[in-house]
Amino acid sequence: MSKNNKQKDISLLQAWQKKIQDANINNIFCHCHTCEYEWVDSSWEGICPNCNSSNIERISCWQFPDD
Repeated sequence: MSKNNKQKDISLLQAWQKKIQDANINNIFCHCHTCEYEWVDSSWEGICPNCNSSNIERISCWQFPDD
C-alpha cells in the first residue's frame, strides 16, 4: 500500500469517527435497571433522574432502525 493510499484510509477512518461522535451528541438512549425509567440524554455519565441510581444502560440512538 502506498503512503498516499494509507493516508487516504486514515482520513476516511477519521471522517467516520467524527460522524459517529456527532451522532452521539444529544442522542444517547438511557435505561435505568433499578426503576426501569428510560430517557434520551447527551451524556455517557450521570445518574437516573427518576431514582438517582447509577445502574444505567446507555446505547447510542443512531444504532436503532428508523422504521
